[in-house]
Amino acid sequence: MANIKPVDEYTKLNTPKKIGYACGDFACNMSWSLIGSYLMFFYTDIAMLNATVIASIMFISKFWDAINDPIVGSLADRTKTRWGRYRPWIIFSFIPMLIFNVLTFTTNLEWSETFRTVWGLGMYFVLVLLYTMVNVTYSAMPAMMTRDTETRSALSSFRMTGAFIAMIILSALTLRIVNWAGGGAAGYQKAAIIFSLLAFPFFLITIFSTKEVVTVDETKTEKVSLVSQFKILAGNAPVWQITIAFLAWGIIQGGGTFRVYFCTYNAGDNLLFANTQTLWSVAGMLGAFSVSYFVKKAKNKGTIAGVAFVMIAVSMAVSFFLPITTAFGRILYYVMCAIYGWGSGMMLGNIFGMMPDTAEYTYHKYGVYAAGFISTFINFALKIGQALSISGAALVLDAVGYVPNAEQTSKVLFAMNFGSHMFVAIFSVIAAVAMFAYKLDKETYNNIMADLRAKGMAN
Repeated sequence: MANIKPVDEYTKLNTPKKIGYACGDFACNMSWSLIGSYLMFFYTDIAMLNATVIASIMFISKFWDAINDPIVGSLADRTKTRWGRYRPWIIFSFIPMLIFNVLTFTTNLEWSETFRTVWGLGMYFVLVLLYTMVNVTYSAMPAMMTRDTETRSALSSFRMTGAFIAMIILSALTLRIVNWAGGGAAGYQKAAIIFSLLAFPFFLITIFSTKEVVTVDETKTEKVSLVSQFKILAGNAPVWQITIAFLAWGIIQGGGTFRVYFCTYNAGDNLLFANTQTLWSVAGMLGAFSVSYFVKKAKNKGTIAGVAFVMIAVSMAVSFFLPITTAFGRILYYVMCAIYGWGSGMMLGNIFGMMPDTAEYTYHKYGVYAAGFISTFINFALKIGQALSISGAALVLDAVGYVPNAEQTSKVLFAMNFGSHMFVAIFSVIAAVAMFAYKLDKETYNNIMADLRAKGMAN
């Protein structure tokens, strides 16, 4: 009988495999970034829905998204197939997700406002569930692709590079495609169709180029119910610190929702949003790619994330005071957006590489291997932050007297500026504090892995 070569669970993974994994986040962002950047504006200014109603839609959908995250993660942790634990979820969910990506950006002003509202809520409701099934399991995959902590960070870096490339394309082309297609609802629908079709082959690349090689000895893993899994969070400082950072990032994205309004009404140029988002994405891609270098130099990944959040905070605080209608103010605004982008890329490229390390920390401390549950719990915090801040942004607009496609009052313009910038700066500081307090450094992680191997709990 021929000897079977043992699988190297600490594999470094070559560049093509890292790129193959990164294609998945490129594809995911053909939906995620389109939704995050344009959906609320689509609802208020294209579908002509009331801002308070939109706040309810966003909150209900995001809260539902947050609730189903841990459920999907727990089910994925229990999945056993010849394709792995997490990969099958992507295989069977990405096509329906892309279909509902288009349906979410489909509306008709001839429908009654009630029907437009119910349709918008229903399509978005299904989309967020399907996105969870794809993206949460995709986020958990690095824990099963390798145990090497630097390779996990490299996967995260490549992943976010792919995400930012997608953002560059979306930022540069979305409004231009909408205008080319005649604007209005039909323009946004055509943009969603184009980006969904573009995502399709990149999902296939990820599916065919990734492999889960890490094995977990089920006989040494405590069997726990979904409810009991929450016990692993007690005293689990690394998971809570990353959770705080993700909660803050989710809240920050509510501020990002204001930016398309800020550029349209404060600056009087909606293409400023497209241009600065493109710059932000280019800088973010470079920031994400730089993580592979910094993580080799830093003793603690939390320090990198902390510095990144400080960059975001400073750039957005400065942006709040800029005279955006002047040429000088515009130039400085571009500079601040570049710094914001670089910091965002560094943070995201690094923090996603921190998450898989907490799976071994939890396994060592509690005897439960729950990479999917941890990933979904952290994403739960992200979604709660988004639910509160994005719905809150819509409520604020309604409260201060926002009127779509009209000249805005000084009160409305101040709210758009504060929400876009100072609000983001405040929560970036909170996230930075959490990251600077992160104690799961390289030495601690290596000691944990040595102890797991000594106990026969890891190869």
